[in-house]
Amino acid sequence: MTTAQSAWLGIRLSGDYFISTFIFGVMFGITASAVGLQQWQALLMSLTSFTASGQFAALEFWQAPIPYATIALSVFLVSTRNLLLGMAMTHHFDGHSLRRRIAWLFLLNDPGVVTSFRVDDEVDRLGYVTGYGVSMMVSWLTSTLIGLNAAHLFANFDLGQVSFAGPLVLATMMMLFFKNTKTPPLPWLVSGAAALLLFELGAPDYLILLLSVGAGVVIAIYQERRRG
Repeated sequence: MTTAQSAWLGIRLSGDYFISTFIFGVMFGITASAVGLQQWQALLMSLTSFTASGQFAALEFWQAPIPYATIALSVFLVSTRNLLLGMAMTHHFDGHSLRRRIAWLFLLNDPGVVTSFRVDDEVDRLGYVTGYGVSMMVSWLTSTLIGLNAAHLFANFDLGQVSFAGPLVLATMMMLFFKNTKTPPLPWLVSGAAALLLFELGAPDYLILLLSVGAGVVIAIYQERRRG
């Protein structure tokens, strides 16, 4: 299957996540408007960042004067799970140019990566994940715009703060990876166990994310070296 055909397959199979992402994007648009972002700022953030959890984390600190360093650190910590995603996919991209790999990195998305392990071996993984990412990007931008324009309807509601705990993120990723995947599960098991332990010890969310993903990366590197 060619890269283009695989990309179209990714778009077609993204239906369920397209809907859930759409609902999530509406929530982001409403919350972004509530903290004072203009429409172009929220849309630019969604277009350039393309990370729902990281964007919500940024909104928690969006107040004058804007603490850019704090926001950057928060987004980095929330997005550390992408290290595991990248390591799990890198060997599937052999034979592709650097340009195509960079395009894939821009459209990196969790459901696209984890569902790619359930498709047939002849499917081009880079094309599939890229197509999936295009679908998620369209869903996210469209729903964000709708949320921004519908924010006035929810002006009297207290939406509260949206936080993303490490155990929840990693547990979701582990469940997806264990379903019909050939990827060694040990890094994800270690990450999940570390996240659960840190959560029980009362560690803050940023520390849970950093240390649990770090533990998984160490195990993944160890496995790759042994395999090599």
